[in-house]
Amino acid sequence: MTRRAPKLPPPTRQERETAAIAAEALTAALADPTTRGVPSVMHLDFSKPRRGECHITWSNLPGFLQVNDRYAHACLPGWEYTKTEIALEMIPDLRALAEHGVRPCMPTDGRPLAPDLFGVLA
Repeated sequence: MTRRAPKLPPPTRQERETAAIAAEALTAALADPTTRGVPSVMHLDFSKPRRGECHITWSNLPGFLQVNDRYAHACLPGWEYTKTEIALEMIPDLRALAEHGVRPCMPTDGRPLAPDLFGVLA
């Protein structure tokens, strides 16, 4: 995670249920990439400064977004992850939100945190 998340109210029951579904879908997609569904690709070209972005979403992963080489999820607003951080941080963050109502609050360096406070890395 690289960016600091905005200050948000405690998660609702619906947000926690959505996070649980998202964690399971991402875990399944990492195990079998064919379960991602159909990708939707959008290229954005900016004129000033001259640059562009590639946005990719998948039909079976609602809320999951890839922007160039960064990944984000709608359940975790304000946070961006690298490809290696999806399994190490994004999925545990989604599970912590679903099971304990805990949103991520501190950026990490991409390695698993020890000890596993919520039992979500196992």
